[in-house]
Amino acid sequence: MRNIFITLLITFGLIMPVKDLSAKRQPAGMLVEVSGSVEYSKKGKKWRKVRRNKFVYDKYLVRVGDGGSVKFFNQETNETTTLTPGSEIQVTKKGLKVIKGSLGEKGSSGGLLAGLGKQFKKTQKYTTVRRSVKKEGIDLKLPTNTVTDEFSEVAWQNVGKDYHYKLHIGFKDKKTRKFKSETSYEVPGTELPLVRVKIGPIKKNKKYMVEVIEGQKSVFETKPGNLKTLSSKKLKKFQQQSKKVKSFDESGFLYAGLLKDSGLLVPALDEYTRFFDEFSDDEDINELRPFLIEVYTRLRLEEMKMAELKKYEASL
Repeated sequence: MRNIFITLLITFGLIMPVKDLSAKRQPAGMLVEVSGSVEYSKKGKKWRKVRRNKFVYDKYLVRVGDGGSVKFFNQETNETTTLTPGSEIQVTKKGLKVIKGSLGEKGSSGGLLAGLGKQFKKTQKYTTVRRSVKKEGIDLKLPTNTVTDEFSEVAWQNVGKDYHYKLHIGFKDKKTRKFKSETSYEVPGTELPLVRVKIGPIKKNKKYMVEVIEGQKSVFETKPGNLKTLSSKKLKKFQQQSKKVKSFDESGFLYAGLLKDSGLLVPALDEYTRFFDEFSDDEDINELRPFLIEVYTRLRLEEMKMAELKKYEASL
């Protein structure tokens, strides 16, 4: 009986079926400090030049030309291994298999790739498509925004080019349980899908609310959303990790992940967008797309998320 009821709901468009787009692969590690002639291949037939830091997967082949050098960061063991000139290796889930030549010295990655496998598994839940019936009129729901003095932009989905906004920052009154505004910002309309506004420094967690304005009339008010800031301890840790990550990963992918995991979703979105634009020619780029989809989801950017999911689905 329950199955018949669900079928009827789907038939009449009251709910949409869930579609799982989850990818199955996650990288075995990353090639870093690339110099000279370094190439990789999926099956040993077609070889591609490694020009920058690159994730590599199980069974990939890597060869280093005379005078070339590269390091392999193993995300499972957090070890680094130098690949010597003239060598060829196969990447496996357990480590590196020597096909030609020999391996160089080993070291520690300092935990820079620690937990990467778990992150890949975590992002897969954001690739499950749950299409719901679109409501008529304005239906704006605010994401949780986290800001710092350096990253001070608050963002939400644009409801249309004909509207502008008023951003209110304040708190929830303990007695009345209602939102009280302390500061407000006039926000002009935009044709972009994302509305962004820089705010002044905040010392502690706040609430925020957005008015949608058409002409001179307020036509919609959101429910209050959470506006967070990093504690001094978390901020210090983030700054230390940022320096460490930037020192070896020029691609910006790991830095974007650090921003994301710190709740700094707006700068994370900027970093991921730049990464996907810059490395669009990488044949493995689609394996990393769920990280961007996660940010779209957490920022409640439904249209942008669906567009990215289509790209992801098309390349599976």
